[in-house]
Amino acid sequence: MTRNEYLSDWSKVHGFPEGNEVSGIARIYLSLNFYLVQPLILLRIGPNLVTLLAPLLAGCALLVDANLAIAALVLGSLVVDGFDGAVALIRRKSTKFGGVWDGIVDRLTEFLWIASLYHAGIWPALLLVVWILSATQEYGRAKLTQIAGAHLGVVTMCERPVRGLLVAFGFLGQIYFARSLELVAVLWLALQGIALIQFIANARRRLR
Repeated sequence: MTRNEYLSDWSKVHGFPEGNEVSGIARIYLSLNFYLVQPLILLRIGPNLVTLLAPLLAGCALLVDANLAIAALVLGSLVVDGFDGAVALIRRKSTKFGGVWDGIVDRLTEFLWIASLYHAGIWPALLLVVWILSATQEYGRAKLTQIAGAHLGVVTMCERPVRGLLVAFGFLGQIYFARSLELVAVLWLALQGIALIQFIANARRRLR
């Protein structure tokens, strides 16, 4: 499969109208994924196994103390997050089970990101609210897909890449500023609250 074929297939799977394809930063990100997963394709590693790379890296972040190492592991878990989907499309092994499995593991990875903040001393109550808001948005998106057939709904200001980058940059900032993680946690809460409102408003329009 060529890169252009991969991008075309990805666009079809994610509900783009016939003749339209993903563009902009998302296209660059997906193109990068296409090339990065080539070793996995050559080794014939299945997409469901590749899915485990993200929580594995995120879990390793709980085992180290250096802020730079934690940031690198969280960022790494974010980078490999799209590898499973790329492998599934390129090897033409996309399945409904794979989609469900990916959704479950995505939530686990996000939980591990939050656990890394908790391990660093961020207030548990704040992190619990952040987790509830982000999980509610993702659960709502899954239900919207089931009911209305909408693949992505609205792209909010606090999707998974933003969440992962917030945590990674928070730990990087902690090297220079002692309250970096606290600020990041509060910022995540604010962005996630707005994102949930965005999603709910979009869902109401789709379901009228």
